Amino acid sequence: MNHQLAFRRTGAPSHLPLVLLHALPLDSTMWDKVRAELSDIDIITPDAPGFGNSGLAGTFGEPAILTYAQALKTTLDSLGVQRIALGGLSMGGAVAAEFVHQYPDMVAGLALMDTNISADTEEQRAYRFSIVEQADAGHGYDAIANWETTMLSPTVLPEVRSEMAALLQAAPNEGLAWQLRAMAAREGRDDAVTLVNGPVYFIRGDADATSSLEYFMKLALAAQQPRIIEIPAAGHFTANEQPEALARAVRAFYSAASAAHSD
Repeated sequence: MNHQLAFRRTGAPSHLPLVLLHALPLDSTMWDKVRAELSDIDIITPDAPGFGNSGLAGTFGEPAILTYAQALKTTLDSLGVQRIALGGLSMGGAVAAEFVHQYPDMVAGLALMDTNISADTEEQRAYRFSIVEQADAGHGYDAIANWETTMLSPTVLPEVRSEMAALLQAAPNEGLAWQLRAMAAREGRDDAVTLVNGPVYFIRGDADATSSLEYFMKLALAAQQPRIIEIPAAGHFTANEQPEALARAVRAFYSAASAAHSD
């Protein structure tokens, strides 16, 4: 069984790579415009099981966020990476929190972006499974097509909205269903923010209806070195909507994590 993720690594290899985990239902190319602003940083962007070049999600085993986190650990081990600055957006944030929970000593800093690391409510699980049902039938896009409107800032540029529509339409049904089952079954990992011996950044688009400022403020109370950053004129997919602004926030995070790592 394949337990390694496909990934892209750019920048000069370092002792503290920046690992960025993408949102559902996109793949690691979501980070390309952010990466372009951070060419001087050692960045690793994996593809989630079922997305990009990581192959069918089913080859990784039963749907679980822990399975994804373990595959990330195996991938980093294969590269000889011992410590990372870790960031995740949306689903990527949930996986990042699980990774911290499992391997806290590997993480010099955590950036949670437009995400919710608590367990799903019954309403949220029901919504995810409504999408799973359509994805299993080969029609996942029909269930998420409205994200082009509901998940983006109302002020987003038309070309960005068109790009997002194309990305949603390209979402793989098998990977979409696997990841949604994993998200629905995940345990809450609010404790992850207490386990990081370094900076914890909370970054959100100011128009993100799914990850509130109040939620991030609550999590930040438990973190050792918290910072909250809001990205103007962005909704849930900040890496696509405002990549330059997000890159500035991520650079600040990486600088803080690097300083903590060298202490």
